[in-house]
Amino acid sequence: MNTFERLRALLARDFDLAPEALQPEATLENLEIDSLRMIEILFCVEDEFKIVVPAEHAELKERLHTLGDLAAYIDGLVQALPKAPA
Repeated sequence: MNTFERLRALLARDFDLAPEALQPEATLENLEIDSLRMIEILFCVEDEFKIVVPAEHAELKERLHTLGDLAAYIDGLVQALPKAPA
């Protein structure tokens, strides 16, 4: 399961969003994800992906417009995690 698929499952399960509406090009505004809901989503994202979202809310609002943007942002944070020693 890739990042977008995991994000889509999380949003459908925990935020009662219709899975068919959760497409990469779907805008956060059209999904009625306001600033408060985005904070709630980011807390769940941190738990699901074992990451910390370091950006300020204003920065995220500027950068993230679609679910695809959010998935790409999460991918970047996951890739920046330190690798466990082998």
